[in-house]
Amino acid sequence: MSTASPLRILVHRQFARDLARELTAIPHVLTTMPDSGDSGMADRLAETDVLVSGIFKAAWRDPRCAVRLVHSTGAGIDGIEFSALPAGCTVCNVYGHERGVAEQAFLLILALQKSLLRLDAALRRGDWTPQQPYLSELRNRNLLILGAGHIGRELVRWGRFLDMHITVLTRNASPERAAALGLSTVGRLNDLERHLPEADFVIVAIPAAAGTVDLIGSRQLQQMKPGAFIINVGRGPVINEDALFEALQARQIAGAGLDVWWQYPVVGQVRMPSRRPFHELENVVMSPHKPTIETMEYRWKEIAANIRRLRDGEPLRCVVHRSAG
Repeated sequence: MSTASPLRILVHRQFARDLARELTAIPHVLTTMPDSGDSGMADRLAETDVLVSGIFKAAWRDPRCAVRLVHSTGAGIDGIEFSALPAGCTVCNVYGHERGVAEQAFLLILALQKSLLRLDAALRRGDWTPQQPYLSELRNRNLLILGAGHIGRELVRWGRFLDMHITVLTRNASPERAAALGLSTVGRLNDLERHLPEADFVIVAIPAAAGTVDLIGSRQLQQMKPGAFIINVGRGPVINEDALFEALQARQIAGAGLDVWWQYPVVGQVRMPSRRPFHELENVVMSPHKPTIETMEYRWKEIAANIRRLRDGEPLRCVVHRSAG
């Protein structure tokens, strides 16, 4: 059943214009999150039907909270404390990022494999052949992908195009998942240490959750080839921060491409992405986890469509949690 009252929607001011553009056909009142801290958010949530955010803090818990839908602006929901949600609240996420993330993963792979940053710096000095005279291709290299979700499927497609030998590990392996990826088999994350010694490239494309935080630590990094690279486009904490820095500093592995990190700034803040000085290492390529224009255009449309479904009493898509009540 449709509601006569406009939906009260709360979003960070950074996203307000983009979301408003997709909400023109939906009666609503759009407001932005206050600058007054957690107490201000608790007050604002008492007058909100839909919170568009990947964060919901326990400090915002309040008996007055009226939120019916928390809609993440991305696939990640690790910033939402489900126990703090009001009774009957639904949490949804949104995808559409798989192409952009796969592009970023292979950008990092190619930058590392082709020594792009080092060669660029050398040529700016007039040095045409620093260290090795030839570069190698990705063809016939072993690609180990951790994760068989939206991103994992796209990574398989890219790896296949580049004629790489592909192995995929996931928490929920099955013949059906292997068939969906076009592979004969898919392994389990529990088998990671058996596959690491064979991999030339390891791409992490899984969320940080129980069982995946610090999945890759000192022991796992020691099992990798000295010439292997690790790429993280999933979540920073899947790889142990200290172990990775020390392995890279000691040249225990060839290098890393990092698009996700262990610490992030609030909007407008300048903050280093790690406690350790990865920025000082020459065998690391760093990027700040930026979504593509196309990804965000898709996401705002999908979020607006879910808000319309809420208004009209239709089933929501991409539901990841429903609070009892």
